[in-house]
Amino acid sequence: MKKLLLMVTLCLALGCKKKNDAENTVEITRYSWALQSATVSPALQVEGKAVTNFMTLAGPSACLNNNYTLNFLENGTFTITSNGPLCDMISYQNAKWTKKGNEITLNDGFSTNARVAKLEGKNIIDKYIFEQNGTTFTVTYIFTAKTK
Repeated sequence: MKKLLLMVTLCLALGCKKKNDAENTVEITRYSWALQSATVSPALQVEGKAVTNFMTLAGPSACLNNNYTLNFLENGTFTITSNGPLCDMISYQNAKWTKKGNEITLNDGFSTNARVAKLEGKNIIDKYIFEQNGTTFTVTYIFTAKTK
């Protein structure tokens, strides 16, 4: 009986395979990634008030407030769409992406520096850093997977 139990345990141990990184991560091309939030830190001072919601800074007609969405295509390109009134003026014709593990490298085709976003479950966390009046600000964008 002990031998049978040992053999069954051994077969189970050898028969189970460990999932690799590709199996543990979300296939990003299967989803549209809608912007859920954009938070700036430290807070920006607007008319004497501290503002951390970066989406509200540009007003209700801004691209970020109008279904701002990332779409990753299987050919290694990505698009950013929004139905804001001025958003059709932006074109990302040379935007490329690559993915390694949970890191997604985004090159929008406009700047020489690519950004690295993180895939965390069904969220993509993208950080943008800028300087204004001697202060460095970080905007954290959170995109959530939506079925296409």
